[in-house]
Amino acid sequence: MIRGNMNPFNVEIRGSEVDSYGQPSTSFTFWKTVDISVNVKTQSVNSADIRYVDSTHLGLTFDKTLKEGMRITTDDKKYLINLVNNDGRMAQLILQEV
Repeated sequence: MIRGNMNPFNVEIRGSEVDSYGQPSTSFTFWKTVDISVNVKTQSVNSADIRYVDSTHLGLTFDKTLKEGMRITTDDKKYLINLVNNDGRMAQLILQEV
């Protein structure tokens, strides 16, 4: 069932350079393509002065080389990898949609 839900994602790694303020680079470069099953974990609507939707996704993949801080993308979605759990048979990814 999980394999049927897997789609190819481009894995991008963050550049190692820093900007003039000493902050890490916001540029990403393509690394490889990985099959990942992505599902919504939580979703909430926040409104203080501005309404926005904050959503967290869960990804499952057999590739255990992914690390925190990497980004996975498709044609219409981009996710930042916040946490990686490689303890099981499949790697679990906690993703933030960006």
